Amino acid sequence: MDSCRISKSDVVLELGTGFGYLTKEISSIAKSVYSYEIDKELYSKARTYLADNSNVKLFNQDFFVQGHFEFDYFLSTIPYSRSKDVVKWMASHEFREAVVMVQKEFSEKILASPGSTNYSVVSVISQYCFEIDSLFDVEKSSFLPPPKIESRVIRMKRKKSKITKDVMAWLEYLFSNRNKKSESLLHLKDYGDKKIDQLDAETLIKITNELQYRKKTA
Repeated sequence: MDSCRISKSDVVLELGTGFGYLTKEISSIAKSVYSYEIDKELYSKARTYLADNSNVKLFNQDFFVQGHFEFDYFLSTIPYSRSKDVVKWMASHEFREAVVMVQKEFSEKILASPGSTNYSVVSVISQYCFEIDSLFDVEKSSFLPPPKIESRVIRMKRKKSKITKDVMAWLEYLFSNRNKKSESLLHLKDYGDKKIDQLDAETLIKITNELQYRKKTA
């Protein structure tokens, strides 16, 4: 809770209600909470547990097909198999800040520097759109049953406007050619002999905008 900078005027969106313990705590300091839980049994238990919290609205459906509404804050224990999808979703929506728990290995991809093995599309998207702080690691013993993987909680504060699916598609294209020199792939001399995965997030977004412009004017 200390990591969440939520005020009484904030609308919070939560992915993964679980039993509703965190949801209840958040609802005491937020204006309202929209929380999604796809597991029917967990949803039923959370609905009972949160029955007296009138500012909480629960949904038993796939988060990724939810309707659009305005929110200020995003909270999630991100399903590890959907981590990249969630980051892309976050980058394409406007909100102030997020606190999420991710697989520790995935957090290292988010924070990876240009030129490193872990540097990828998700690194670029995250670093372009958000200021990222690694808050703390979560011990395996915190879960029942304990998982085989390690987890980390990070804060992601919005610093740029959302980016489009077209930009993300171009980034995927660029990183499918990550070992090629930018000049040979893009026919641009602006970036010397650097390979695609040696360019920082700002530069790569600039390149995607150039590629989109070329396509429109071709």
